[in-house]
Amino acid sequence: MSEVKEMEPQQQVAQKLFDFSSEYSSNLPGLLKALNISIAVTSYQADRLFFLRTDGVKINTHFKYFPRPMGVCADAGRLTLGTLTQVLDFRHSEVVLNNIKNGQMDSEAKLSRKIKEDRQHIGELFRTRKEKEIQAFKQADALYLPRAALSTGMINIHDIAWGNEGLWVVNSTFSCLSTLSPDYSFVARWKPPFISELVPEDRCHLNGMALKDGYPKYVTTFNQCDNLDSWVDRPLGEGTLIDVDTDEILLKDLIMPHSPRYYRERVYLCDSGTGRVLEYDPATKTTQTLITLPGFPRGMNFIGNLMFVGLSKVRKSDIGATVPIAEALEESQCGVWVIDLDSQGIVGNIVFSGDVSQIYDIAVVRDAVTPDLAANNMVSIRHLFDYTEELA
Repeated sequence: MSEVKEMEPQQQVAQKLFDFSSEYSSNLPGLLKALNISIAVTSYQADRLFFLRTDGVKINTHFKYFPRPMGVCADAGRLTLGTLTQVLDFRHSEVVLNNIKNGQMDSEAKLSRKIKEDRQHIGELFRTRKEKEIQAFKQADALYLPRAALSTGMINIHDIAWGNEGLWVVNSTFSCLSTLSPDYSFVARWKPPFISELVPEDRCHLNGMALKDGYPKYVTTFNQCDNLDSWVDRPLGEGTLIDVDTDEILLKDLIMPHSPRYYRERVYLCDSGTGRVLEYDPATKTTQTLITLPGFPRGMNFIGNLMFVGLSKVRKSDIGATVPIAEALEESQCGVWVIDLDSQGIVGNIVFSGDVSQIYDIAVVRDAVTPDLAANNMVSIRHLFDYTEELA
């Protein structure tokens, strides 16, 4: 099945049509519907976060503009996104969504004079845009509103995850794992044993992180070097999987590894340069290839026995060497693949074409098949209020 979509330019986005189309396996809409999930996807190359949504019959791809979106994590109540210089936190508001569905946003009668003046000021174009946004929200079964933003500077955020001590981010620029604070750009919490100092030099391209029991446990790097952009000129095949607790190098011959995840007592990760998804058993310290995919795998999430893996087209890399997957494929693909962990077979997929060719991360959004998100550059955000009372 196929979907063809051209996105209207959003406010503050370059005024050009966004060219996008997709083709997906016929079972994918029913699968997402049966699981009661949708998939959030980030594409830093396209400056888009988007949701793969379904009515059970078709897939709808719903785009939101953000500058260089990277790591994303989501559940039914929260979505958190790492962008170019900020981490953004969104919360689902049942109250606001119900108000929209009940038509309360359609009435001008109870609006304050200031808001009415604001609507007159923004003019007919903005009113029309607001009405389109509200109508779109009415189709949602979850609505995420912006609740917090922390500015980090360009620390080249990669993977992010909520743990027992708040949000953990992979800070590739400074080659460390960090937590965030309103008092600082970041709080450095761990660095690989071979990194001698915290400097903005992206020394080993630390990129992936897996949490276990609420704390970082495994990370991936492109190599074990300690100098500026070392991974750009080094040979391939020096990538690592590292145990954060012990600093032990568990695997050290990977090619551009990404997206380690701890699930069902195994570590799954993408050996992206070879197109392989690997399964590492911490108990036996053995590794096997789960599956080889037709592209550059990056981004991974799970529900039940299913693994969702992002796939990017092989591009001209920042490094000098040609990655093996580029030599093995005449044409690589971009999209999301669904893998059965038990049978190690492909359950379904969706393939993207047009202006989306690179995926960084994916997140399973549970208990929502048609989520939406109100970004700060939308007109309607001015009038979406979610509050509680603590009046004396």
